[in-house]
Amino acid sequence: MRSKRFKTPSNTSPKNTKRGCLCPDGKRYSNKCCDGSLQAQGIGNITGETLPSDWNGYIVTACSDNHTHHVHIHNTVLTVGKIYYLTLENNHNECYTVTSTHHSEGIHINSASEIYENCEVCETENPK
Repeated sequence: MRSKRFKTPSNTSPKNTKRGCLCPDGKRYSNKCCDGSLQAQGIGNITGETLPSDWNGYIVTACSDNHTHHVHIHNTVLTVGKIYYLTLENNHNECYTVTSTHHSEGIHINSASEIYENCEVCETENPK
């Protein structure tokens, strides 16, 4: 039986973090690959290739007060510039404009409505 491959330890490579680390396949980043090894702190893909993900990250702006949140949703794509009623994990449930995409997970979106024409229509149909 072969023993596990030796990994060079590193004092600067994170362990158990929210930040992604380079996985052993050399193609993906994930917080599950943060094992404190030197290999896990690699710079990763620099060719510009987009790797598939089961979640999409966004920055959203609340219609009510222009407050922004970094959010993510699993297996769903939202359209930048469009308005949705979002139910967030932290109970900040209201109408939001998707401002931009973002590459970190942020607050989990529990559900997203269909697209609304504007903030006023969204807020009328989803009173607080």
